[in-house]
Amino acid sequence: MVKISNINGWIILDKQIGVTSRQAVTKISKILNIKKIGHGGTLDPLASGVLPIAVGEATKCISFIQNKNKKYSFIIRWGQTTDTDDSEGKVLENSNVRPTKNQIFNIMKFFIGKIYQKPPLYSAIKIGGRRSYKLARKSIIIEHEARQVEITKLVLKKIINSDFAEFEVICGKGTYVRSLARDIAEKLNTKGHVTMIRRHSVGDFVEKNTIFIDFFREILHSPAILNRMLPIEAALDDIPALALNKLEARKLKLGQKIQLNSLEFKNKFINKYPNYQEFEKICAISNNNLIAIIKIDTDLVKPKRIINY
Repeated sequence: MVKISNINGWIILDKQIGVTSRQAVTKISKILNIKKIGHGGTLDPLASGVLPIAVGEATKCISFIQNKNKKYSFIIRWGQTTDTDDSEGKVLENSNVRPTKNQIFNIMKFFIGKIYQKPPLYSAIKIGGRRSYKLARKSIIIEHEARQVEITKLVLKKIINSDFAEFEVICGKGTYVRSLARDIAEKLNTKGHVTMIRRHSVGDFVEKNTIFIDFFREILHSPAILNRMLPIEAALDDIPALALNKLEARKLKLGQKIQLNSLEFKNKFINKYPNYQEFEKICAISNNNLIAIIKIDTDLVKPKRIINY
């Protein structure tokens, strides 16, 4: 295998059903023969869709992706709960209740805004240092505490038939679609679990950015992936940018702090972002390249993460 050096950027994978996010990362790591790699938000094996994979120095920006809103479509099957809250699990309870369209509309307001939900038992959350799904597989009793998440938008897309309905949701960090489906059903005095989840976007990364890799076949070479790779900066479009000249960039990359008032392009930055001190993170750019993630504190530019190409 030929080692490809100095690869930095984002691979926006259209993850297929039946593959874990970790398996996808491991496979791409082997294809590119690169170890510095990670993903920007877990997708269940049952789920498909947008999975941002950071390669090289882009791994330093994963937290930016994880904190962004995500858009999903999902299908709920009414009448059954499962131990995994999806169709792969063991059926625990049944119900003959099937909600009407009006009933669904009437309860959706309870799932908009900041809400509390309990994560699924089969999740990657750690309890005492052990993954929740590993404990659940051993029939160890687990009780997750409800966590606050934020739902920006929830739409009933269609009633497929009396047993199935399709929804669309835009939600923030930490939201479990499986839990949302379960809780919607409970609010409707019935039982329910998801049979389909597809993620359409993570922040500005959308389906048109994706590349599909069939992990059940061994036919793919690195150029096919590299040709679709996005630059590191693609994850930072909504973050303020401070331009530096070559000397300033060199100092920052050495870990030095710099007075904002001494910078060549300070006025352009201050005029564009008069409230710059409110931002926890800012991009430092030189010659159109990302140099570092910085914080400006009392007019002192401090490097937080240095980007090394």
